[in-house]
Amino acid sequence: MIVESKKFSVLICIISSIFVVFKIYTGQNLFLWLFFLLTSIAMLLDKQQHRIEYLLFFISWVYVIKFDISGYSLLVVLSSFYILLSILTLFLQKQGISKRLLLTYFLFAFYTVAVTLVSGGNLIAVLGFVLNYSVLFCAMLTLNDKAYFRRYTYIYTSGLLAASIVRLISYSVPEIDHFIESMTIVNTVKTMNSISTRFTGLDLDPNYFSLQILIAMACLLVLFNLDGKKEKKSIVLLVILAFFGILTYSKMFIITLVVFIMMTFIVFIKNNVKTAIKFSSFIVIICGVALYFFYEKLFEIYWIRFFGSGISTDAITTGRVSSWGLFINEIFQNTKVFVLGAGFGTSFAKVKMAHTMYLSTPYYIGLIGVALSVLYISSLYKVIRGNVGIMNTPGFQILSINAIPLYIVLVANIGLDSFVMDYFPYHILLIMFALTMSKSKGTTMNER
Repeated sequence: MIVESKKFSVLICIISSIFVVFKIYTGQNLFLWLFFLLTSIAMLLDKQQHRIEYLLFFISWVYVIKFDISGYSLLVVLSSFYILLSILTLFLQKQGISKRLLLTYFLFAFYTVAVTLVSGGNLIAVLGFVLNYSVLFCAMLTLNDKAYFRRYTYIYTSGLLAASIVRLISYSVPEIDHFIESMTIVNTVKTMNSISTRFTGLDLDPNYFSLQILIAMACLLVLFNLDGKKEKKSIVLLVILAFFGILTYSKMFIITLVVFIMMTFIVFIKNNVKTAIKFSSFIVIICGVALYFFYEKLFEIYWIRFFGSGISTDAITTGRVSSWGLFINEIFQNTKVFVLGAGFGTSFAKVKMAHTMYLSTPYYIGLIGVALSVLYISSLYKVIRGNVGIMNTPGFQILSINAIPLYIVLVANIGLDSFVMDYFPYHILLIMFALTMSKSKGTTMNER
């Protein structure tokens, strides 16, 4: 029996998230079992295209859906179950698979595992990495309508907002607050008059949480501009997410947010001057209200964040320049690492992060691995373009709203290591889907 209701997954995600909150509050694993059983049964009963929505909602909850703080996340089990259901669905429906996609996927997966084993790395870490990119593989094969972009964006946004609300509530509920703070080191900013906690939602790191927010904001902007409909709901959600992003006190968030606003203005100027003027007025009003009510606190905190440790490049980048130098030396002074990569969980990467995707990726998988990952992702993009019926339209428009999610992830990851994070394949899914949102001359599979 397949559930036909379009709101089924949303309802289940809300109920399941309540079970997770009860588990955090009481410490009773029974509630986590209820979460797992309800979500698994819902995935089994739902449409194949809707099954990914449960993972999209809970990807920002990955660190709290655990039986033990130091244990593995249940998202790993749910992801494995999703892959199994996808394989069964493809088999039963006798759906064909692109040979190019299949080849590039297996080459990418085999290579990352092989180079890690040869280097004596962490097998569990690399299998988790491959698992997440396998979820992406399964999701792309079964997407057959552009309308799913709206569903996926809203469900992903809902998961982030729910996580943010839980964290806000936790400040007044000691049991929940203690659990969240026990997961990791609490990030704070010390000013002359107070110590402010950096907001992380249910994530461990405010920078990575703010990146998830930025991706959601960029996709909501695409929805707002989709087919000229100007969905006001997406702008309201975008502003709320921006508020939570500012509370992370992340330098990366502020810099990328400025880039986001500038790119949006440029695209609006290119397409419609009136829209650009309205957008500028909206930004001025929002910034004016924020500065009027929060100027003193925000100005002091962000001044400390950017310049509190001096004005050297290392101070402004919070030590990232030093990390970049170390990884550059590791990559270019070792031919094996440069060509093949060091693999996952090797000794150097255990104690130091590159703090930039553009060095961590070649360090882990080398030049060959980077080439294979580009081939794999380009194959995925070709498949999704074919599935939603836009093969006859231009593949990529540099100055378009649809490309902004891609630019956001490229800019933000100058200072982050997203390629190896659990949520990055889901960002790739949303980004590639956003790129297909241009008006097409073809038809979707559902219309054929």
